[in-house]
Order: sequence, then C-alpha cells, then structure tokens
Amino acid sequence: MVYYEEALPPLFSMSIAALAAEYLKAENAYRIGEPIMSDCKFDELQDRLRRVAPYHSALSGDVVMLSLVNNRYRSFDEWYVELPDRPTVVVQPKIDGISIGLRYFNGELKEAQTRKGRCAFDVVQLVPSIPKHIKTSVTGMLEIHGELWGIPKDSKDKRTPQSIAAVSSRYRRVSGSGLLFCAYRIIGSLGDESRTNEDLRRFGFEVPDTIVCTKPAEVRKIYAQWLKGFEGSRQPFNKEIFRGWPTDGVVCKVYDQKLQRKLGATKEAPRWAIALKKNGRA
Repeated sequence: MVYYEEALPPLFSMSIAALAAEYLKAENAYRIGEPIMSDCKFDELQDRLRRVAPYHSALSGDVVMLSLVNNRYRSFDEWYVELPDRPTVVVQPKIDGISIGLRYFNGELKEAQTRKGRCAFDVVQLVPSIPKHIKTSVTGMLEIHGELWGIPKDSKDKRTPQSIAAVSSRYRRVSGSGLLFCAYRIIGSLGDESRTNEDLRRFGFEVPDTIVCTKPAEVRKIYAQWLKGFEGSRQPFNKEIFRGWPTDGVVCKVYDQKLQRKLGATKEAPRWAIALKKNGRA
C-alpha cells in the first residue's frame, strides 16, 4: 500500500482547522477502505488534534443529536450481544424532556439548538441550571448535549415536563415554574462516562444519576425496577428508581467512549446506546 504521508506538512506547523480537516480526510479514506496514511501517522495526527482541541467536533463520529433505538423494536439482549467483548455499560434515566445542544466558544455560551435544529438560545439564557460561562482550558468550540424539561406549576397542571420545555422552546419563553437542564454528553470526549460526568459537574452542570453495570443481568434488574415504579406519562417521577428525574424509560450506554466512537452510528441512532421504555423487550 502506498501512502502520501511524506507530503503532509509538519504537524506542529498546522492550525487547528487544518489538523481537523486532515484528520477527517484520513478517517473518511480509512472508512471506505482506501487509507491514505499508515496507522502510526494517523494516530499521531489524532493525538495532536486531541492535545490542542480535545473536544473538537471532528473527534466525534456523530456531532448531531440523534434519536435512540428503543426496545420496542429491538430488545436489550439483541443489542448487547452485538457489542464486542461484552463491554461495561452504564444505565441512566431517560429524561422526559427535549434534547438541547449547547456550544461554548472559549468558555462562553454562544449557541443553543434543539434536535430538530430550532434555535433555543433565548430560552436557555433564562435557565438557571445552564451556566453562561464555564472554566475550561479548551480554546475554540466545546459542544455539550443534554435534556431540557419543565416542572408543572401544581397538581392541577396537566402538562408534562416535555411539553413545558417544548412550548417554551417553540415560542421562546419560559412558562410554569421554570425550566431545568441536565447535561449528559461532551462531544469529542474519548475517556469514559464517569470522566464525562466529572467534567460536566466541574463546568457547573447537573448530570443524571449513573449506574455502572458489568453484567447484562444488572441492566435488566434496573429496568425491571423502573417498570415497577412507572405510573404513566402524567406522573413521570418514578416511585422506585431515579426518583429525582422525570423519566419515560432508562438509557443504557457503552461505558468506554473510545469504543463508542468505534461503534459509530447509523443515520438515525448511535450503535452504542439503547433506550429501554414501557412495553419494550428486555
């Protein structure tokens, strides 16, 4: 195999944008079976980009906010058996809200949008649990994903946490008793889920309860516990587990984020996560 790596400019002389462009070019070539550089050179390029811009969007295989495959269409066992080497996973509450992506530039919040691409910046500016500035050594852009949800005013308020957030986002206003935000992902992070939670807390975000599981039986037990405590979408606070979050299921994710990246995603959903909901198959 002939590579063109000798034609690459020295890595130390390349800008972040050039490094990212070169990295994406090399990765795309590898994915179609026509590598343009050796593994050693690719690793060097990747390490350099990670050092100067650890959360650059190029380091994530699925920057867009994708939906999750759920167990109404594919059971947890069917999903797990296809993962390599029976990996450690984590289980988190599937919060009944709307997905929001936040973008910070040099530590300052500058952009926010919903999964459908609607601008949500005006709304998130009014949410106390979303920091407007974060302390980070990362220069340039850092993207964080999470869930926005609302609290009904009282027992007579029949709105769901999701509908409160959705209406507020659509009409760019905060209603009811306000909105809350929970962050669960840093785009480009290649550590593990525990480290991501630590970083998010350090930035000032609330993070979901997270249970590490080394065996599929542990996941099934948590799911069964959630099912036992589930009362319906109008009463989203579970009586048995993840009590502090309005949930419509639980989420199971691969623990190692490097493995997440290797597994990648389809056009609709990541391969490294599954949602376990009511009336689904364990």
